Amino acid sequence: MNKTRKIEMTVELVRILVAVAIAYVIALVTLFLISDDPIYIIQQFVLGPFSSVRRVGSIINLAIPFTFTGLCFCFMYAVNKFNLSGEGIFMFSGCIVTLVAINLGEGLPFPLMILVLLIVGAVVGVVVTAIPAFLDAKFNSNIVVVSLMLNSILVFLSIWVLKYQMRDPSIGSMGSYPLPDNAVLPNIFGKFRIQAGLFIAIIAVIAVAILFYKMVFGYKMRVVGSNPLFAKACGINMVGTIVIAQLIGGALAGMGGACEILGNYDRYKWVASTQHGFDGLMVAVLARRNPILVPVAALLLAYIRIGADVVNSRGDIPIEFITVIQGIVILLVAAEEFMGRFKKNMIYKAAAEGLDKDKKEEVKELMSEDGEGKEQ
Repeated sequence: MNKTRKIEMTVELVRILVAVAIAYVIALVTLFLISDDPIYIIQQFVLGPFSSVRRVGSIINLAIPFTFTGLCFCFMYAVNKFNLSGEGIFMFSGCIVTLVAINLGEGLPFPLMILVLLIVGAVVGVVVTAIPAFLDAKFNSNIVVVSLMLNSILVFLSIWVLKYQMRDPSIGSMGSYPLPDNAVLPNIFGKFRIQAGLFIAIIAVIAVAILFYKMVFGYKMRVVGSNPLFAKACGINMVGTIVIAQLIGGALAGMGGACEILGNYDRYKWVASTQHGFDGLMVAVLARRNPILVPVAALLLAYIRIGADVVNSRGDIPIEFITVIQGIVILLVAAEEFMGRFKKNMIYKAAAEGLDKDKKEEVKELMSEDGEGKEQ
């Protein structure tokens, strides 16, 4: 990894932490002003998620689906196609994976069963993502509108499959037949009760990072997204790269839905959108489209969510308050110039190292001119 890449990754991580810190300061001041017992509420908001091993495990468990959908949207962002079908894919893949698991039953050994179900989830994601991707590439349709409408279709289709194809009439609520034992991901790390999908998420992060920064296709994606004219001049297959990137992102969202169902549920019970897809969109924004930073952003968002749950259950603050915190964080991280000059100065200084005296003076002049231009 070259110096510029290291600087960019370091600054992006610092940006996320500073944005979260600012949002937390605003949140703490607000809590102090509106709560009847502000000291207790602030303590619960900050330290509550770490007050028991079970809550720490809940943070990690919640970060797992955020990681999968965050990786999904990293691919969408990389090619500048805002395909939002990850939300519907997450729910629908969980539904289809459950249906397949129930029909396969206990016939397959555990490792093979899990592998088959993960492949099923990925295939569901690829097939669903292909719809808005194809319509965009072939007919120049609005991919945002198409994917949002597709999400609604997938939600109601999932409910239909649950109600008419796998509903268990022996229970009072709407739910499927139980998952077979060989289709359930075990809990790990004792009292933390973290689902084994954590390992699958880690493998996914490593694989995506390698694809983004060590493989030719990752370079093509980033060039297509950042400079389409240059990519076209270089002879890169624009349509193929854009479509394949979206399909890979859809596969990751599908695997996320599969891991969530197999790791945290004994049967399929989703009758409304999980919102994990849109949470993944926020994670991708926080991570600045960098798959290496996705787990960090996912853990931060999960920590904030668990803190909100603790405050809501133990205090007088509504859980909707956390939406304000998320909005502040997103606004700060999404702002291109937030800490932008700091990053440029670090890159200039790194570039100046090893240059002779005259060249260093030229770099200093460029730095000063850049600062003056920003002020004007």
